[in-house]
Amino acid sequence: MKKIVMISLSLTLVSFGMSYEKFKQYTLTHAKTLQKQSLSLQATQEQNNILLRSKNPSLNLEASRFNPDQTDSSFGYSVIASQSIRTGNFYGGLEDQANASALLQEAYVTQGKAGYIKTLENLYTEYVYQSKLLTLLQEEYKLSNKVTKIVEERYKNGSENKVAYLQAKTNTIALKTQMYTTKQQLNTRYYQLLAIAGLKEQVTLSKTFIYPVSAQTNAGTKVNPQQQILDAKAKLLESQIRMNDSSIENFQVYGGIEDEPDQSILRVGVNVALPVFNNKSEEKRLAKLQQQQLTMDNEQLDIDIHAQSMMFKSSIKELSNQYYTLKTEQKTLNDLLQEGYKIAQGSIFIMMSAQNKLIQTQKSLL
Repeated sequence: MKKIVMISLSLTLVSFGMSYEKFKQYTLTHAKTLQKQSLSLQATQEQNNILLRSKNPSLNLEASRFNPDQTDSSFGYSVIASQSIRTGNFYGGLEDQANASALLQEAYVTQGKAGYIKTLENLYTEYVYQSKLLTLLQEEYKLSNKVTKIVEERYKNGSENKVAYLQAKTNTIALKTQMYTTKQQLNTRYYQLLAIAGLKEQVTLSKTFIYPVSAQTNAGTKVNPQQQILDAKAKLLESQIRMNDSSIENFQVYGGIEDEPDQSILRVGVNVALPVFNNKSEEKRLAKLQQQQLTMDNEQLDIDIHAQSMMFKSSIKELSNQYYTLKTEQKTLNDLLQEGYKIAQGSIFIMMSAQNKLIQTQKSLL
């Protein structure tokens, strides 16, 4: 049943194509890189299970012979079992470390996913741009052909020199060359998109820009992935501080029985490593320095985010104003050029200059 659904989905994608949002959702589900990142979360969980699991107990068996030089020697034995047990505060620190490690890995996955989406958006935008640029060049090629025909007629009638005709012809050939180059770039971006999405089948993609032209900006509500990483690192550091507060990390509980010829001994005890030469003072000073570094990283991140936000808002506003100004200029130039075609009189160089200006304006708009 699953195979039938996948085949049906593939046929739908090939036949009808998909918008950017559908393409994005498909990518997030099927991209091998993202699937690999998801597996890293499971790997981190297994590592945490290893970190928190109890150590195996130990068993000590011993046989003894008493009065070995006499004929009535006897044998005895001892059995001692021991188990290492972590102190409550130290084990709590390990649990905090495991949780913080999971959060940190999740933050790294989120950052990787955000970077993947950013790459996807850039490639898709470049794909749409090359597609629209190709359409624009095709229109420009038609306009250039019109100018070239006008110049050719004037040249044949003797009202225009050969230099003007050659220049017009050269411009037309240059546009044709640009069309081939742009088509090659378009194909390159297309297959890069298929690769990043994990697709082997060719699909039809919508040639619409992801974002509309607008001077308005919306405040972001998502947490910055880098902020998530710093928060997770802070929790990881807190867990280490908690573990460092435990001078005694673990102790051994042991119990055993010894059987000798004239007596039996039952032993129960605790083995504790005394923190005489190592009280973790170095670890505590190191943790304090790392906390100061994290504080500075957080402060710098706030500065960077604020600066980028202001820069983007300013750029969007200025580019939007430029866009609408060029839009008006494009209409004026197009009207003038069309009028020049109808009249088919006047300086050909002025007409070619107007055509080039129109072309540059259209490219700037794009």
